[in-house]
Amino acid sequence: MKKTHIVLIILIAVAVGALIGTYTSSSESVGFTEAFANPGTEYKVSGQLDRSQPVIYDPQTNVELTTFHLVDKNNTIREVKLRKAKPTGLEQSESIDLYGRVENGEFIATEMLMKCPSKYNENNHSLETAEAIDR
Repeated sequence: MKKTHIVLIILIAVAVGALIGTYTSSSESVGFTEAFANPGTEYKVSGQLDRSQPVIYDPQTNVELTTFHLVDKNNTIREVKLRKAKPTGLEQSESIDLYGRVENGEFIATEMLMKCPSKYNENNHSLETAEAIDR
């Protein structure tokens, strides 16, 4: 392989990495109000699962659709359609980041990140147990 080919491959890899980094990690979270004001635009919406509403997942009807309600950072509650199978631990999550857009009056999420409760917290004595084992 020529040196010019190697340099070209490296430059393409750097450009693709920069492009992906620009669109994923630097996104600022918005509320549902802004997302619904600009349908078709990709947004990150952060919030918590509304536990008073059911999580609907029926793999026999559609294996890649999970429907639930999210309370955003402004306390706005909206139904979300996640185009993925129901994530394990959804009901136990502390917070949720959704990446998606409004289509036909619905928030359609394509990606979701969850923060689940730590097993080392004040309500669980696992941290004390772990510290005792380290001694």
